Amino acid sequence: MEVAILFAVVVGLMLIGVPIAVSLGMASILFLLALGDTSLASIAQTFFQAMAGHYTLLAIPFFILASSFMSTGGVARRIIRFSVALVGHVPGGLAIAGV
Repeated sequence: MEVAILFAVVVGLMLIGVPIAVSLGMASILFLLALGDTSLASIAQTFFQAMAGHYTLLAIPFFILASSFMSTGGVARRIIRFSVALVGHVPGGLAIAGV
């Protein structure tokens, strides 16, 4: 029954135009507050303790952060221009340089 309620909340939020990520997060938090017997602080603490030994998973948010810095600062544009200058004359050169 709880799964049906959670699914209905997610679908309802998406139908009114809330983005998918926000609707999943809001539905989860509302579900934990309404039907859970633990606090959100203890859930966050448990999550961080579980992630403490998995340093490879930290690459994902740091990769996104690095791409944000690169596109904001203009470094990404300069890297692409440099790659085109090096291999742009070769057919498929930029694709080969990307691999």
